[in-house]
Amino acid sequence: MRPAQVLLLLAASVFIGIGVLFLFAPAEWARVVQIELPTPMSRTDLRATYGGFDLGFGIFLALCGLWPAWVPPGLVAMGITLAFFSCGRMIGIAVEHSPDPLMVSLAVLEASGSILAYLLYLRASKPR
Repeated sequence: MRPAQVLLLLAASVFIGIGVLFLFAPAEWARVVQIELPTPMSRTDLRATYGGFDLGFGIFLALCGLWPAWVPPGLVAMGITLAFFSCGRMIGIAVEHSPDPLMVSLAVLEASGSILAYLLYLRASKPR
């Protein structure tokens, strides 16, 4: 298995795991990042965004990792998604003047994953 496929499958497992956790226990997992969900509507929305989206995107990345022709589009999707997760966190840290260690660590991890996806995309896109 090529490194790009391994990366896609690793990212897929993270997104799928997050999706499942937030689908079935949204309030408990939201508390990890200090989000309170006091109403059924708030829990439903979090299930959709953190649960449904993450699960669906994770399945997409898994398919990209398993089907060689889908590797380049999967790397692009993964790279863009992680880059903007990281940008959103960094903007939040700057605006809120709150360099929480968890948020900084996640921003660095997401930025690193995005860069790695880009580098592997370049490698996967080279003609053989």
